[in-house]
Amino acid sequence: MPVLSIAKGELWLRNGEGAPQAVTSPFATEVVERDAQSRRNTGWKHAPRDEQTGVIPTSALWGQRGAAGGVLAPPRFLHACAGAEPRTLYYVLSVGGSTGLFRQQLDERREVRLFHKSSLLCGGFVFNPADRRIVMASGNADGTMHLEVYDDEGNRKGDITGGDCVDASPALVPGTPSAIVYQSAGVARHPQHGHAVATAHSTINRLDYKSGQLDVLLEDEQHDFVAPRMHPDGTLYAIRRPLDKPAVERAGSALKDTVLLPFRLLKAVFGYLNFFSMVYGKEPLRSAGGPRTPELDQDLGKLWLYGRLIELTKVRSDPQYASNLVPRSWELVRKPPGRALQIVMPHVASFDIAPDGAIVYTNGFDVTSWRDGERSKLDRHELIEAVRVV
Repeated sequence: MPVLSIAKGELWLRNGEGAPQAVTSPFATEVVERDAQSRRNTGWKHAPRDEQTGVIPTSALWGQRGAAGGVLAPPRFLHACAGAEPRTLYYVLSVGGSTGLFRQQLDERREVRLFHKSSLLCGGFVFNPADRRIVMASGNADGTMHLEVYDDEGNRKGDITGGDCVDASPALVPGTPSAIVYQSAGVARHPQHGHAVATAHSTINRLDYKSGQLDVLLEDEQHDFVAPRMHPDGTLYAIRRPLDKPAVERAGSALKDTVLLPFRLLKAVFGYLNFFSMVYGKEPLRSAGGPRTPELDQDLGKLWLYGRLIELTKVRSDPQYASNLVPRSWELVRKPPGRALQIVMPHVASFDIAPDGAIVYTNGFDVTSWRDGERSKLDRHELIEAVRVV
């Protein structure tokens, strides 16, 4: 069973018992090599100088690229899925300040860049082999996101959703060529200025984009339902997580802020004084206990999953995460036709459904296949953002 994994921006393909294969983009490789060659040719302009003389600074004269020397950020795969032909992939890739949609035939290493934009914000996409169409969630400047349809050569055919909402994560409905399921959340706007200030809870909708019929399948005002998948037997699967309410609506937040206010003020004052001690005295105020280890000062960063910010420091420290990428409250749920919602398992960061009905999911580190209560580990990577059966 071939499975795609996106881990730390890298795309991996595992097929059978062999080692996973890293999928690379020739276009991204060319962009990175071209940037490196440009920096080598113009490195003398940006080399550090002991003395800055003259009226015009060197950075202004030659166009200084910054402290990092203008090194291009590594390419990042954002989304991927299978194409119509064997071992053909479609993927959304970000490199060089732009994001684009690509198709690659893996055996021939033949890559086609369908389109790329500097402002493309993609919330997921799916390729429909029945009509050779691509349904993509594309963000807009006003904070909304709608589903658009493209042909298999990247030509835009139009929108299939609209309104003041965020529609994302489209997936096919087996047996119905023109039907998809997707997550949708309304947008709340500032009453005077009109900019987006919050989003409502995410629901799961089913849309037939040829007939225009729209149905709401899952909705709960206390939870988000994201990343839907439809099983061939009609069972709907999705990830359920508690609604992330604004701070003003969280119970006890005002009392907590009041209690912690003196400690936060002391911490701010100490940090302010410590900064001046480092600048003028070259020594920190806190020296007891020996030097701090690099692990304590390391910024593990953040990760966005289905519109929610994940702080990676909590993976190690918060018991709700238990060394998983997402907390226990991120549950894989299913709703069989005519039956109540059922919880399948916790700590699910991403999942997909195989043609034989098996569920392939990840907790952010392990890729596991689950079928009829039996689990088998397929792969392991660090910080897996998405899995997809191909």
